[in-house]
Amino acid sequence: MHADTAPAPGEPATITADELPTWQTDGVVWAITMIGDTVYVGGNFDHIRPPDTQPGDPQEQARKNLAAFNAATGQPLPWSPTVEGTPFTSTTHQWDCDDLGNNQWICDAVWELRPSPDATKLYVGGDFTKINGQRRGKIAAFDLPSGNLNTFSHEINSRVQALTVTAKTVYAGGFFTTVDGTNRQRLAAFATANGTLTSWAPTADRGVHAMITSPDGTRIVLGGDFNQINGNPPHGLGAVYADTGASAPWATGVDYVNPTRRSWVTDLVKDDEAIYASANGENTFDGRLALNPDDGTTRWIDNCLGATQAITILDGLLYSGSHAHDCRSQPDGFPEIVPDQPYQRLLAEPTHPDPARYDTPPILHWFPSTNGGPTSYNQGPRAMDNNGKYLWVGGDFTTVNNQKQQGLTRFGSLAVTSDANPAQPVIKPTVTKPDGTTGQLQVTWKQTWDRDNKKLTYEVIRDNTTVVHTLTSESKFWDLQNLTFTDTGLTPGSSHTYAIRAIDPFNNRVRSPASAPVQAG
Repeated sequence: MHADTAPAPGEPATITADELPTWQTDGVVWAITMIGDTVYVGGNFDHIRPPDTQPGDPQEQARKNLAAFNAATGQPLPWSPTVEGTPFTSTTHQWDCDDLGNNQWICDAVWELRPSPDATKLYVGGDFTKINGQRRGKIAAFDLPSGNLNTFSHEINSRVQALTVTAKTVYAGGFFTTVDGTNRQRLAAFATANGTLTSWAPTADRGVHAMITSPDGTRIVLGGDFNQINGNPPHGLGAVYADTGASAPWATGVDYVNPTRRSWVTDLVKDDEAIYASANGENTFDGRLALNPDDGTTRWIDNCLGATQAITILDGLLYSGSHAHDCRSQPDGFPEIVPDQPYQRLLAEPTHPDPARYDTPPILHWFPSTNGGPTSYNQGPRAMDNNGKYLWVGGDFTTVNNQKQQGLTRFGSLAVTSDANPAQPVIKPTVTKPDGTTGQLQVTWKQTWDRDNKKLTYEVIRDNTTVVHTLTSESKFWDLQNLTFTDTGLTPGSSHTYAIRAIDPFNNRVRSPASAPVQAG
């Protein structure tokens, strides 16, 4: 399988790898959720600005940790609540918070966004203590479509990092130990009817980073860095019943050897048949896996190396944000490339690989990428969501496909955009006269590659005008091959130049520089 935007018959098409014009942030995006054609974004930022501009641009607009955009245009919407934290003093470095100097810190980031099933409310979790000047202790809600802050208000004593919402209940997870002064060990629930804290109170011994309702609605699946839920293993993954909070059967965890060799779950998504989890790891598992929602048994595991932070499902494909650098464990996966070790930070794979062909999902030919951003994490993508047409990606990156773009980017399906970017540049070919021949020249060139098309057509162009040879071949960025063509019937003693043109299935073209003139024998 090499699915791309022009796949073989019977294979799914990916979205394009062409980044679309999108407004940017001046900080990290931790959360994205899409409701129809509206994209809600949360994180730790102070402004947004147009594409192709730098921080401080005159068109820059204030947005304090929350913003909204039009999914189809990438343009901002007027919604602009102000999310704030409370300054405090600490001699310990406060990761993911703003350093005010002199051991003063402020933690105000939005870490999670989840709409109600009927899309009439947007729930927000994070580190903040105020929104629009009103007290909101780590959790809040907005009415939709107005975007007005509503009266849902609680005092939670530490970060809310995970939310999932049903028609009756808002479930929250994170690092907290109390809600409104009541003991809640990193898990809590609130009634959607009146916002009150419920009696639902399972326990986690360490942080809960992600949560999702099972497809049948009876369970809440939990992911994080915990060793136990309700006193029960396994590490990093578990499930509790949505009504009682009692532990539900769960078979699969992520690795835990010791504090410096462990994995933790970063994101959870679902379809009608399975739960999908992404993991970050320290010297251990940090890929993706699919699980049966009833008991947590494993359907497949993707052991790509390079911490995965975010996943989303679009048209039966699982898109992921990571800093993958070694996917040899997967069909069609790329190896570690040293010494350059280029990270491939955006990937796609099928959610339900054909069991007759694969035990684990192949890596599909979809290779847009970002950089790791200015922070020490070297991560890049940290949040993803889609509305079936557009896929939005947020994080701490500052480039996308080697072009400047900070914090946010988006990609589209062929239903709403075209595959318009050509392949990567083609290197100038080498031309030689084969020994012992008359009227012949041999042209040799290295394949190029395209971010979302495995198969490319090459044209050999003589003397800048005449196409003398055409061939089609498949290429992958980690194993580019040399191709050759021998031009015959040339006038002995004549000199010729050659260039190579690469053409993708959508007729996007890129041409190499011409060779130096070489004389035919």
